[in-house]
Amino acid sequence: MELYGEVFREIRISRGLTIEDLADQYVSKSTISRFERLESDITLEKLLHLLNKIKVSLREFVFLSSQKTNIPSSLEFLSKAVIENNPTMLKGFVDEEWLIYEKTSSIYSKLTAIVLESHYKSLLGEEVGFDDNVAFLTDYFFQCDVWTQFDVVLFADSISYLPIETSIVLSKEIMRKTQIFHKDRQSFETLINTLENIILVCLENNRINEANEFIKIIDQLEIDETYLLEKVIMKFIKGVYLFKTGNETKGRKNIEESLLAMHLAEAFQFEKIFQEYAQKLL
Repeated sequence: MELYGEVFREIRISRGLTIEDLADQYVSKSTISRFERLESDITLEKLLHLLNKIKVSLREFVFLSSQKTNIPSSLEFLSKAVIENNPTMLKGFVDEEWLIYEKTSSIYSKLTAIVLESHYKSLLGEEVGFDDNVAFLTDYFFQCDVWTQFDVVLFADSISYLPIETSIVLSKEIMRKTQIFHKDRQSFETLINTLENIILVCLENNRINEANEFIKIIDQLEIDETYLLEKVIMKFIKGVYLFKTGNETKGRKNIEESLLAMHLAEAFQFEKIFQEYAQKLL
């Protein structure tokens, strides 16, 4: 909590508030003062109480704190490395996570290293088989009954490297495993993205019935217009599905319209990736 006290003090001062302004019968002046001076920790309940008084959400507070430490997760750089086709960048993160695991025995560093290494091998054109590391990753997914943002991102990034049957089974469980977080927008977006990933994997492997099942699950979520990118990608996916199930004319129309939407939004990297994906599948 030491860093949090420093960050809280900076926010309080920036809002022109004194410790006396925030102190009440629930959190005393001395408690706030010691917390800000890094002399003692504070309970989560009291921190949430203070954040509410200064009108800062917990998510915003954690974000500001993470900016202070400047230590983002290696998984955050995965998309950039893949889009830019930069195996050198990815190799650096792989080595870093394995080193952390060797020093701390953190299973989360090991899990991250396994996923990053799979993508690294893929960028080099190497085949990623089912080895002990992938088995470790698979066991973790099955044993973990409640998936946080970390777990969903980890799974979404590893779908292509897990056995197809494993990916389908876990994806069918994902709604239950993430249910507690469905009202959190970031978690919900990640859930949608993951479901879209598994549909594409199913279509790539001609698992048409399973693809249709997941399309129905997304349709039942009733995603509103604020999820614009997700809706555009879903239109592309439905286009591929229609094409593969015999409705080639409407399928091509959906695909072309979704690619045009990406182009008009100047999302050129997305447009390129999905153009290549369409050419591979169709």
